[in-house]
Amino acid sequence: MILKNSIKEILKDNPKRWFLIYDNESGSEGFVLFGYVGPININQLMTGQQNILAFLNEDELEVYLDNIAGENYYKNAVESESEKFQGPSKKY
Repeated sequence: MILKNSIKEILKDNPKRWFLIYDNESGSEGFVLFGYVGPININQLMTGQQNILAFLNEDELEVYLDNIAGENYYKNAVESESEKFQGPSKKY
């Protein structure tokens, strides 16, 4: 399932540096990778598929994931160094 706000890449000049890559599974099972792309004008992210959601800041990403997967999902993933999280976090 492709969500309507999905993109296939986050280019170096995109101010939205936080991301979620997802697949067709429902809920948190669909989270493939999420986290921080890296500094603007340096790093970019490309998948070749329209399955990326981009967020302006870490708080937006955290709220989005927690709304789907449950309270503290994001914090727990970061603190447990989940393989689904690409850091660094600026919060935890």
